[in-house]
Amino acid sequence: MPEPSSLDPFALWRDLVSQMEKGVNEVADPTMKSDEFAKVMNKVLSASVAGKTLKREMMNRYFGALNLPTRTDIGALNDRLQAIEDRIIGMSATLDRLAGVKPRAGTGLTVAAPSRTKRPPTPDAAPSAPVVAAAPAAARKSRKAR
Repeated sequence: MPEPSSLDPFALWRDLVSQMEKGVNEVADPTMKSDEFAKVMNKVLSASVAGKTLKREMMNRYFGALNLPTRTDIGALNDRLQAIEDRIIGMSATLDRLAGVKPRAGTGLTVAAPSRTKRPPTPDAAPSAPVVAAAPAAARKSRKAR
């Protein structure tokens, strides 16, 4: 029984597409190099820009009549909110710095600085011996067992 020849449909498709591209390029290349083509494309692009501008103006009028915000209104509001948020962050950082709160590295969070409970000795006071409480017998036994 003879084996059917293996045909790669993707290879056939690639060849067909590449031949079509070559044909289109051969026809379009001289056309695109002409001055008439440049003038027509300039008019088409100008009309496209004018159409987009007209569309934007009409949408702004439409949203204004409905008392709805436009894209530019939302963008301006976003910018204002961002500026307010930046100011609040700056004020918070200043207050934290004044209160002795140090920023935690890399997280953006803050950690309160430890309070100073230990005071330096006064020059009048004589150094005293440390006070050590006697541990109960049961606690001493458990320490020895470790």
